[in-house]
Amino acid sequence: MAESVSKYYRVAGEPLIQWHDAIAEIITSGVSDEAIDHLIDTLRLLVNADGSSLIVYPDGLQPYCPFRKRGDGSDPRIHIDQYLDSAYLLDPFYRLAVDNPATEGIFPLSKVAPSGFKHTEFYRVYYRVVDFGDEICLIVPTPDNASIHISISRQDDKARFSPAQRALLTRLFSTVRAILLKWWSASQQDALDHQKKTSLLNSKLDSALANFGSSILTQRETQVLQLILRGYAVKFIAQKLDISPETIKHHRKNIYAKLDISSQAEMFHLFIDSLRMMRADSPADPLAEYLQPARQ
Repeated sequence: MAESVSKYYRVAGEPLIQWHDAIAEIITSGVSDEAIDHLIDTLRLLVNADGSSLIVYPDGLQPYCPFRKRGDGSDPRIHIDQYLDSAYLLDPFYRLAVDNPATEGIFPLSKVAPSGFKHTEFYRVYYRVVDFGDEICLIVPTPDNASIHISISRQDDKARFSPAQRALLTRLFSTVRAILLKWWSASQQDALDHQKKTSLLNSKLDSALANFGSSILTQRETQVLQLILRGYAVKFIAQKLDISPETIKHHRKNIYAKLDISSQAEMFHLFIDSLRMMRADSPADPLAEYLQPARQ
């Protein structure tokens, strides 16, 4: 592996020079927003990716995205803004970080996503629509329990990131981590304070997934519903809950009937739509209030 990485260093050419220039800029001028923007764009060029973004997941607050780039010059703003609104709760990278707060390092999508992820509505809406074929996420936890993610993506018609490219990012990770933590401590407290003032829901959304459907479904059905939403296949859910696949299918049938839906896609949109109706004083289960008018 060391030989292949060294070879990749030699052939990377100009992007590698740009990487060193980006580091030199930070040494000379300090860790500014402009320097971080340049840094993540350089990481994208270094592994011949099509897009890059930096998303911050503050503890108990909605995430925000200060930097985003597409290699083709297109504006990913609408796509990311819709994601930040509520759908991030189902993102495998977010779930990895929130379920394991100490998570740190380089993670390819193929190692993080559930087995049925590419068949979910989340994947169709937030990956396929922007033609994502492969993604690598650099995850850096902060001392105050936030999680900083740099996403580097490649379109579906391109080859997947190679082992040498992943290894190169792994070698650069300690430098990226140090820079991001310095940027976070130096400049992001104001942004975090703004989030606290403007976010009415705070941790409300984060608990919405755990409680989604609980006012209508049984405890077991609620567990199955959550795992289906996150993209887990029937076989995996059966193993995780230690029941048979046929029982899972039976629970799924009951869930669909109780929620008056007929597909996983409808389940996803019901989840997202109910979150958008939530207020700071809403019940723990977003469906309790969302379905109330229909039941009256």
